[in-house]
Amino acid sequence: MKRTLFSFLTALTLGLAPLTVAQAGPEPEAQPAASSEPRAAAATDPSAAAVAPATGVAANTRVAALVPSGMSVDDACKGFRDVGECSAALHVSQNLNIPFSDVKGRVTNGQSLGAVIHALKPGVDARRELRRAEEQARDDLLSQG
Repeated sequence: MKRTLFSFLTALTLGLAPLTVAQAGPEPEAQPAASSEPRAAAATDPSAAAVAPATGVAANTRVAALVPSGMSVDDACKGFRDVGECSAALHVSQNLNIPFSDVKGRVTNGQSLGAVIHALKPGVDARRELRRAEEQARDDLLSQG
């Protein structure tokens, strides 16, 4: 009886072993983060990073309408990490009546957009305004036209 039970449990364990391995899945390979690739391209070719964010936004008329007069969409978005960050900064500038050059200068120098809002308009709810601008930027990017 013990032998039969032992044989049964061994067979069951061996039969289920592939299922537990399949559920765990293969171990992920170490890959560089997606956000580091544009930065690496920027280090080798400075013009590549300056053009990359603007290409997605240049065709978007909703975002282009936010760009201050006398500035091209490419110039406005140069230096931002991505199109969404550029669009959100444009919305913050418009919503809070802050000069875009002030917002852009601080964000492209490493300050977060929320910190910029707090610094330039201390009387407003920075979190709420940041969420509002990010939602508007998402809507702009979804519309693409």
